[in-house]
Amino acid sequence: MSTIYSRSISSYSFLSKNFVRNYNSNKSSSSTRWINRAKNDYYAKQAQKNDYRSRAAFKLEQINDKFRFFQKGQNVVDLGFAPGAWSQVAALKTSNGRILGVDILPCSPPPNVSAVQGDILSQRTHKAIRDFFSNFGNSSTKQVQTTDHKTASEQSRESMVGYPIDVVLSDMMANTSGIPFKDHLNSMELCEAALVVAIDLLKPNGTFVCKFFSGKEDQVLEKRFRKVFKTVQRFKPEACRSESKELYFVCLKKRNAEFNKTEIFQSTDK
Repeated sequence: MSTIYSRSISSYSFLSKNFVRNYNSNKSSSSTRWINRAKNDYYAKQAQKNDYRSRAAFKLEQINDKFRFFQKGQNVVDLGFAPGAWSQVAALKTSNGRILGVDILPCSPPPNVSAVQGDILSQRTHKAIRDFFSNFGNSSTKQVQTTDHKTASEQSRESMVGYPIDVVLSDMMANTSGIPFKDHLNSMELCEAALVVAIDLLKPNGTFVCKFFSGKEDQVLEKRFRKVFKTVQRFKPEACRSESKELYFVCLKKRNAEFNKTEIFQSTDK
């Protein structure tokens, strides 16, 4: 079962005093460094001032400032949305748009955002995303029961819905292991999972923004993106820490074509 939360207003403060106090009661030297860095971080302070759930909001703002893909009334899905900062930005930039956050972790959505808790690798989650946009406006819907078996009526409805999303955002990242190559490969796998969502649900000429850890496999990933999008660029927002290997692929103008996913994901060593 994938749970859909209706739009709601919830309080969520970044690095609250209670969090710091409780965390300090049993902290390691590394956690102390993390907290001190967060306390003194410019974007963390700005996040508090602007009521953003995390400093990551400024990364998306800076990406949009450069590429200008958000428009009023868009349908946006935010993959790996917890704690919700990117969804906050999307809601502000699209004004009356439909914003759906998706995460494997439970997370109460920000104002004017809805959420699905589910594994992005599951077809059930993909169906829940499609159902949300096709059923949008039924505010009484709290939960959607999904299965991998589709009736004829469901197949017909999906055919009518087509590609309901204007922008796919992916800020997904697995827990880091401290082993750079392993973290890089995990990042590539999540990017590929997000690409499947873009192939299946993103409108022609739509936009796909995807976080990744740079490494030797990202060129292969870029070639796959170029099979689906007319324009693919790498971008590192100023809000990213300089020492981080975190970057973003910004993929613009999805091609108007039927895609064979087997061909897209086959080896691109050439």
